[in-house]
Amino acid sequence: MRYFDNASTTYPKPEEVYRAQDVFLRSAANPGRGAHQFALNAARQIFDSRLAVSEFLGIRDACRLVFTGGCTQSLNMALKGLSWQPGDVVLTSALEHNAMMRPLEQLKKQGVGIVQLPYAKSNVIGADDLRSALSQKKIRLCAVSAASNVTGETVNLADVAQLCAQYKVPLLVDAAQSVGVIEQNIDDLEISIWCASGHKGLMGPPGVGLLYVKSSVEIEPLIAGGTGSQSENFAMPSDYPDHLEAGTLPGPAILGLAAGVRFLADNGIAKIAEHEMMLAAQFLDWAQTQPHIHIYGPKTIAGRLAVVSFSMDGMTPDKVADILDSRYSIAVRPGLHCAAAAHRTLGTIDAGLVRASFGWFNTVSDVEYFCQALSEIAILATR
Repeated sequence: MRYFDNASTTYPKPEEVYRAQDVFLRSAANPGRGAHQFALNAARQIFDSRLAVSEFLGIRDACRLVFTGGCTQSLNMALKGLSWQPGDVVLTSALEHNAMMRPLEQLKKQGVGIVQLPYAKSNVIGADDLRSALSQKKIRLCAVSAASNVTGETVNLADVAQLCAQYKVPLLVDAAQSVGVIEQNIDDLEISIWCASGHKGLMGPPGVGLLYVKSSVEIEPLIAGGTGSQSENFAMPSDYPDHLEAGTLPGPAILGLAAGVRFLADNGIAKIAEHEMMLAAQFLDWAQTQPHIHIYGPKTIAGRLAVVSFSMDGMTPDKVADILDSRYSIAVRPGLHCAAAAHRTLGTIDAGLVRASFGWFNTVSDVEYFCQALSEIAILATR
């Protein structure tokens, strides 16, 4: 299988990720739920993992990094845990994932307004549009993705964060696509809340996500329950990370995530990103010589990740993907990519697009095979 669906989840995982989960399951139990050696071993391993991930992300206070069930859960915890008043407004981009848009849609029932900024092809969010909105609206929060899961376009977070800080508006970032791909120190940016997946660029397994909450921000727990601390109280502990970590943590997934982060640190994000972008450039260069293929988003690797969406004349995206899978053993993702807002903006809401997302374990020959397969499919489309 030639796997080009890394924006959905990276595959394969580094061997260390598989081993770390196996080791945890064989040597640890429920962290913080006892004083026996298995419980203590679990707690130590998760503590070490939290430190490793925090250091990798540039978070100085590791206690403010919360383990969740995934980026979707992190976004829901953040958006629904803030204190909202009728008339409050959230600014967001025109390319957001449903993990952002659906909780925002639910907030409308509380009288919260949602404003989507106009799509700026050069950098997704235009500085003038953002400045104008921040100065004129009753803005309670700016909530944006660092990179589109459809077009691969990246947002200049430093500029967005600077403007939000200027107008004293908290910034929430969905880093599901950018984490592990774009190197950034979170504490160096004016980010109030940061959410990410563990199973994409961080090379970890599914079932674990990340939520960073700046010390100046407070959110109420979406889920309440046991934490192993302050068990005499019915209220959730006020101290982080217990304040937001109810229930048994997914130990194997957390250890797998930490192993993925160590793999990235050992190999270097820059080296991995360079390889992935080289493959994306290879495909983009070829695609632009093909009149039957239409790229959405940047036509070069500038301002994007190694995530490329396209359409093909004479054939629907789902048909292209089906032929690639069944005849060529190539994995891509067709359709709307759980991002209706993005596809409405792009004018592709009816059928969606074909998305190819290149990863560290893909090769030049894989991309050559992919291009040859698409050339053959194009011949079928004209018959």
